[in-house]
Amino acid sequence: MATINFYLDRARNDGRCPIFMVYQSSGKKWKQYTKEKLLPKYWDKKKQRAKHISDAAEINDYLDYLQAKLKRVERQLRMTKEHFTIDDVQKEFLGDKPKTKEMFVFFEEQIEQLRTVRSETTYKKFKTLLSDLRGHEKYYKTKLDFEDIDANFYNKFLVYLAEGKGNSQNTVQKKITNLKSLFHKATKAGFNKKMDFLDFKLGKVKTEKVFLTKEELFNLYNLDLSDNNRLEKVRDIFCFGCFTGLRFSDISALKFLSIMTKQNVGGGEYQALNFNVYKTKDILVVPLNKYALEIIEKYRQIAIKSISAINGDVDKLLIERKVFPTISNQKMNDYIKEVAELSGINQVISLTKFVGTKRIDTTHYKYELISTHAARRTFAIVSLEMGMRIEILQKILGHKTIKTTMRYVFIQEDVKNAEIQKVWK
Repeated sequence: MATINFYLDRARNDGRCPIFMVYQSSGKKWKQYTKEKLLPKYWDKKKQRAKHISDAAEINDYLDYLQAKLKRVERQLRMTKEHFTIDDVQKEFLGDKPKTKEMFVFFEEQIEQLRTVRSETTYKKFKTLLSDLRGHEKYYKTKLDFEDIDANFYNKFLVYLAEGKGNSQNTVQKKITNLKSLFHKATKAGFNKKMDFLDFKLGKVKTEKVFLTKEELFNLYNLDLSDNNRLEKVRDIFCFGCFTGLRFSDISALKFLSIMTKQNVGGGEYQALNFNVYKTKDILVVPLNKYALEIIEKYRQIAIKSISAINGDVDKLLIERKVFPTISNQKMNDYIKEVAELSGINQVISLTKFVGTKRIDTTHYKYELISTHAARRTFAIVSLEMGMRIEILQKILGHKTIKTTMRYVFIQEDVKNAEIQKVWK
């Protein structure tokens, strides 16, 4: 039996939450944005209606109208068709007449819906893209809609992103990929009729990827930072990423309850992480090597000491504790550079990037370029150099395909030399 419900989605920047109507039948769902928003305190979750606000009656009347309309559509379909699907209900509800919707309205709706299925990082990237499209309008003193998206728009948008925003070619390439995904959705929904966007293509420029060598990693891991708790914490979190391949977002959310004892086929035991990946929402199991376990044990003892100080139930409270202290990604990126400099990671690296057709060459010390993602890349490269099979690495990193894993493969010059000498000895 079909059900119709209303719920509040995640709060937006102004604190208000969009109201969605959900029609569910035979295990399938269809969500429709009502174009109404509310602060959570004005929503009656049980009644699924607005409360304690001046225009509550008007909002509730509109929600009643949508619900009644949907029931009427369902009843009409039941009278005219022996069998009908949720797609039939949606089609009849929205109407058979040609669909029209402003481009920015459609994009805004699609981007807001991303918050329920994608990571906050992805959501912010699409919000930035939307801001860039509005910036394009101001830059060229024009208005954009679906019929304006052609080769002329594309060329101007590339110029705006490069010259107006100072984006590198690889940043622009990612934005164009995201833009095309929005137009695919608009085309599928019937709002966009122009297919020029299919020809929007921009290649990526190969750039220097920063990672630590095995020697640099263990120098960093063994660096004595006992007199600086701030940097010691940052070093431990970064090294944990190097020893497990986890993203910073997953390390930040990691709890002791995610650490499990697994059985080997031969009967032995090993420790592994079992958790939901923040980016993809997939369940991932990552076996822990001895260095990762050393770091976990260090912070387990810190947590036990903290719980004992308040006379708490250690076993009960520990599993709900996060393994590592909270630190923002921005501060982590700032502080890990300090640690890397203290560790002597000061190789000089030359970088080249392209902004439009302009080539920009810069020189940096390696420690200046290290960020949280360098840990994941370090894990991949050092693991491969120590003999891990790439299909195993793929599973540990949680990649769907080997192609994605190959982006992390950068063979160092001395390793290539060693292999040549071994093969041709």
